[in-house]
Amino acid sequence: MSTPTFNDVFHQIRINLSIMGIQEDKSRIGVTFYIIYAMVFTMVTSEIVFFSVNMAPENFLELTGLAPCICVGILSLLKIAALAWKKETIFSLADALEKLSTENLKDPVKTNIVSSDINLLKTLIKYYFVLNAVLICVYNFSTPFYILYHYLTTNEEVFILPYAVIVPFSTKTWPTWTFVYVFSVVCGFICVLFFTAVDALYFTLTSYVCTIFAVLSNEIICLDQPSGDVLDQIIRKHQNVLKLAEDLEDIFTLPNFFNVLVGSIEICALGFNLLIGDWNNVPGCMLFIVSVLCQLFMMSVFGEKLIEASIKIGESAFLCDWYKMNQKTQKVLLMLITRTRKPTRLTAFKYSVICYEGFTKIISNSWSYFTILRTVYSPEDQ
Repeated sequence: MSTPTFNDVFHQIRINLSIMGIQEDKSRIGVTFYIIYAMVFTMVTSEIVFFSVNMAPENFLELTGLAPCICVGILSLLKIAALAWKKETIFSLADALEKLSTENLKDPVKTNIVSSDINLLKTLIKYYFVLNAVLICVYNFSTPFYILYHYLTTNEEVFILPYAVIVPFSTKTWPTWTFVYVFSVVCGFICVLFFTAVDALYFTLTSYVCTIFAVLSNEIICLDQPSGDVLDQIIRKHQNVLKLAEDLEDIFTLPNFFNVLVGSIEICALGFNLLIGDWNNVPGCMLFIVSVLCQLFMMSVFGEKLIEASIKIGESAFLCDWYKMNQKTQKVLLMLITRTRKPTRLTAFKYSVICYEGFTKIISNSWSYFTILRTVYSPEDQ
């Protein structure tokens, strides 16, 4: 199987960003971005208003079922705003990774090192977009089928919307319902476009930084009586990849923080509704909670992968034939090993580290929130 180039992997992400008004060849954010952002903001605001107006003990269970949809909308707005803010850093990092990746693919040995990771990344991004597109289509377009089924079985017209919102006019007529329904569906697709673009960008940039670490690790472990120029070149490469990792952290520290914070609330609300709610809510809750857990887990997988790739630099320096080298070279390798004792990490705005341990912390926080909700909730309130 041939190894895809950086442009092959990044092509769909670039298209999605361009649709949203975040274009590489323009210094400013496009007007399209502000229009679609305002649409989603209006939709989320109407959902929050509905939630606030209906906040009462007797609606407690229903509101926890609505909370995940509101959280997805808020999360999409926060993540894409943070991404737009770092637009220049994103494309600067992408250009640097493209150059390094192109150089690696010219060398068969380096290509062999990175090939499996890049092919897996391309497949992951492809199915990630497809899966989320299918889920949002099922969610948005199931409402008309339910209305039709209800009419055929009861001969009664019902005006149900896919999202619980409050609008300043009645939706009990077909023209107004159609308008709100179409607007809701469009906003739903935009939300998915927002957060899938951010997640796919995170997967891609993180994975490519890891491949640069992997190639450098291989160069270090294969050292054999290196000259001063070779050592200087390796040190410069290591400093360069550390700078790329710093840019990666700068871009995603806020989106990761929003993921961790909102993700805990989503899991809590979905778990509560799954265990306490009606049986007819189980399929939707299960689908939603699996989607959220997979997204958070994949975020942790790539964070853990970056930590391991940065630590491997020090391991490679230790595993090479350093004992056959002169004292000056040994000191340089010792400095390299000492530097890698502090691994490169992605954080959620310094609140937590994005890794497997961070994922378990999210689950732990969600369980704590669930316990509080379970304590507060009483069936007698219904």
